[in-house]
Amino acid sequence: MFNSISNKKVYEQVIEQIQKNIMDGTFKKGDKLPSERELSEKMAVSRTSIREALRVLETMGVVESRQGEGNFICSNIEKSLLQPLSMMFKLNNGSWSDIFELRNILEIECARLCSLRATDLDCRELESIVHDMERETFGENRLNILVDLDKKFHNSLSHMSKNYLIESLFITTSNLFEKFIEDARYKIISYDSAKGSTNLLIQHKNICEAIIKKDEEAAIESMRKHMKYVIENTL
Repeated sequence: MFNSISNKKVYEQVIEQIQKNIMDGTFKKGDKLPSERELSEKMAVSRTSIREALRVLETMGVVESRQGEGNFICSNIEKSLLQPLSMMFKLNNGSWSDIFELRNILEIECARLCSLRATDLDCRELESIVHDMERETFGENRLNILVDLDKKFHNSLSHMSKNYLIESLFITTSNLFEKFIEDARYKIISYDSAKGSTNLLIQHKNICEAIIKKDEEAAIESMRKHMKYVIENTL
């Protein structure tokens, strides 16, 4: 599981070994790590180096320390993507159009994969969300409800893609730009409602129907049209 390591950048090598054990499946989400003493003995390094490595891994969102219990691999390890992505976005003066372009790529690929991989249960759940959207489209408190349903619809697609990396990246970008994405949802739904339009409902129906029919091309095209409509009426 662990190897003895040299004294050069010891804590970094400790980090690498723990990460390697995560990557090869030795440690899984929620697993408890060996104690600091055990790690120190197995890797033949000081406990100070172990503590330093664990502090860095905790900052990265890979490890969480629980008082009186020890150190664990984070159950929500997707959060470890947040910090570097956020830093990259800010350092490179990222624009909101960058976010939309990324979401556009993810959403279209999610729709395509869903058309190929969605189970009958997935399809029923997606259809149920669309039925709720239809019921609430002209409801008295529709704005907040439709925003929540829209979020639920797109989050469901990321899960139905059956691609863990895509779902993780989708969740990460949603968390990273949560305020902006939520504002965009309010803006586009308010725009549609003010016109007495059912464009968004029709678009979601088309996406849902394409996925249920397992029509890959229709799923891609329906999502592409939906994202184009959102971008044109939000930015």
